[in-house]
Amino acid sequence: MTEPTKRKYFSDEEDVLLLKQALADEPYRQEHGKVMERWNSFAATLVSSPDFTRKSLSGKTAQNRVNVLLVAAQKKNNASARLSSGTEAHTEKDVLLDELLAKIEDSKLDKAAKKKIKEETNALNESAGDTIRRLAVERLKRQRDEGQDDAAGSPTRANKFAKLVDLLREQKEKELEARKQQWEQERLDRQVTEKRFIQLLEILAKRS
Repeated sequence: MTEPTKRKYFSDEEDVLLLKQALADEPYRQEHGKVMERWNSFAATLVSSPDFTRKSLSGKTAQNRVNVLLVAAQKKNNASARLSSGTEAHTEKDVLLDELLAKIEDSKLDKAAKKKIKEETNALNESAGDTIRRLAVERLKRQRDEGQDDAAGSPTRANKFAKLVDLLREQKEKELEARKQQWEQERLDRQVTEKRFIQLLEILAKRS
């Protein structure tokens, strides 16, 4: 008796379930090194669903299938944009793909913004450190010029220097917080735009 062969092709129903699960799990948001772990969990969740007809599914297969669907959807969207046709029908699968594409783009922008904030934080810390060291050197030089043997200087001068350092750090922290707030507002604006776009696609899908 021959063993049943594994089904290679996905049905539209399976694709819809894949896309819905991708929107729920957001495996593309995972950090490097945890991506496949998330996709494996993603596949296990689908297989355990009574609506999913496949008896087995690996994380790699699920990832590859979703990627194939996304590439095809992007090509279709680009072609539609060139034709400037607004009468093309949108299925549930199309709507899910457009929503997933929008979320992935948002995720890329989030990661880029977080990376930029991290780089700017490091740069600000380095700048603050350089300034503090420069001020410390200037203070010690001033003390030597004034004939002070004690490198710590008088309590009053030490307190002034400490206050100056705290003020500098506070200023750098405020600059960074302002940048974070700007990034957060941009992210919220993108989400509002994406939501309106998805709502429009859903309306088109219902009309088709």
